[in-house]
Amino acid sequence: MLEFRGGGDYLAAERNLIPRCKKEKICYTSDMKHHFRSIKNGFTLAEVLITLGIIGVVAAMTLPSVIANYQKQQTIAKLKKAYSEISQAIRISEVKYGTMDSWDLSDFSTTQERTDYFAQNYLFPNIKILQNCSPSSEKCWADTSTIDGKISQVYKNGLDGRSSFVTASGYSVYYWVHALGNGGWLVIDINGLKKPNKLGNDVFLFIMSWGDSGSVGSSDSCLKHKLGIFPYGVHCASLSPTRDELAEGSFEYGGTSGGFNCKKGTNSSSAGGYCSAVIISDGWQMKKDYPW
Repeated sequence: MLEFRGGGDYLAAERNLIPRCKKEKICYTSDMKHHFRSIKNGFTLAEVLITLGIIGVVAAMTLPSVIANYQKQQTIAKLKKAYSEISQAIRISEVKYGTMDSWDLSDFSTTQERTDYFAQNYLFPNIKILQNCSPSSEKCWADTSTIDGKISQVYKNGLDGRSSFVTASGYSVYYWVHALGNGGWLVIDINGLKKPNKLGNDVFLFIMSWGDSGSVGSSDSCLKHKLGIFPYGVHCASLSPTRDELAEGSFEYGGTSGGFNCKKGTNSSSAGGYCSAVIISDGWQMKKDYPW
């Protein structure tokens, strides 16, 4: 064991102090003090504060982007899950009842009866439902706003023939079948009743069609529909809008624009309605220009 004594040579630290101590088994405390005085012990308070300030600035610049990207990824995942479950439910029903183009829901006296029959026979047997609301109510559906925050007059409770349900996966669906009984709408809120309940953010529009009729999609120029469930805007077999046309809302049905553009700032009545089509057209992504 090393022995420490007082006194010593001032230049001991310059003569390889530690090897000498080990060899002679004697170290002089004054030499050790001189040696350790020459070692810098750490950062000053000013240096620590400057470093923390830099870290804070970098975090403030990057954290919002990181959070937004995470929220977008979560939105895409939830939307894909909901779309997959509903599509799978329809495919299972097709195995049992025949393909969608053979379904006939025209023989009902009211839209509500037709809508409920569709759900009870084609959807509910193949999806886990926590709550069914017929007609639609606040227990299953929260009134929806446009991408600009304007309350929609179409996707809300209290309208004739509209129903809604909440699934075990957490999303809600607001839906109805058209009068001709050959198609209808599916509006998906991936968060259920949780906010923001906004088109293009957590609410997305889909058309389901098993026949050709202008009443499904509200357009004289779209008399031939794709068979199945498609995001609103790309459901028409006879029209092919580009991704940018959908985003800008420049794509029109029947010579008039429905204001479904996937873009903020237009204040149109259904702004955000084409956003499901934009996301899927982009390969299930929200690109940099997506109006988040």
